[in-house]
Amino acid sequence: MKFGLIGDGKIAQRHRKAISHIGGEIAWVYDPLKYPTFGNIELSRHVDYWVICSPSDKHREQTLLALENNCKVIVEKPAVLPWEPLIESNDVNVVLQYRWADIPKKADFVFCHVVRDNPSFWNSWYGDPRKTGGFFYDLFIHYIDLALHLDCEFRGRVTTVKGEQGRYIDDLDLFSLDTQDLYNRMYEDIVLNNKGIHPQDLFQLHWIMQEYSRKYGYGKELLEKSILIPRYWP
Repeated sequence: MKFGLIGDGKIAQRHRKAISHIGGEIAWVYDPLKYPTFGNIELSRHVDYWVICSPSDKHREQTLLALENNCKVIVEKPAVLPWEPLIESNDVNVVLQYRWADIPKKADFVFCHVVRDNPSFWNSWYGDPRKTGGFFYDLFIHYIDLALHLDCEFRGRVTTVKGEQGRYIDDLDLFSLDTQDLYNRMYEDIVLNNKGIHPQDLFQLHWIMQEYSRKYGYGKELLEKSILIPRYWP
């Protein structure tokens, strides 16, 4: 099985290891932060999957291009920005790796406290809501997906003050999980067992992210707010 990798940053390294884990081959790598156009890779070189780890504002465009080239897609979250429509295709697989964790079937709450005190974050594309879909969308989507999946309340906060960060399902510390193992399991299911998470599986999540992004804000207005999304979704 051959893969083309778009983006070659920190997250892409997890994909590299997962591809190796299932015995796959990386046929080409394109880093959009270094090169402005796709002319730097040979799209005619056949691969089975495009793995999209580029800045979030490129995900939808690159996913559509992959589908036009008759390739399947593994795309990092978010598959699209909150103001973009989902791409309904069983050939698109969205990375929500916590779905592959050994977690309870039920919970009371999912909690996420994020600290962003490093100026380099705000000066990078990660700090630009136009490229991420907003801090709410970018930082909380994994955990709101878990809350929706577990039918429980979500509590969140983003601060700029140095302190302890936390990601919990009730008393389960998500930081204690082996993230690479989750990616390996995900690749086993997507590539070997054809059991991925497709965009059309995420209509409710996408709607919730849209609604609460508008409520809490896309940019720095989100900072220091206590975020609460109830168990029974409006």
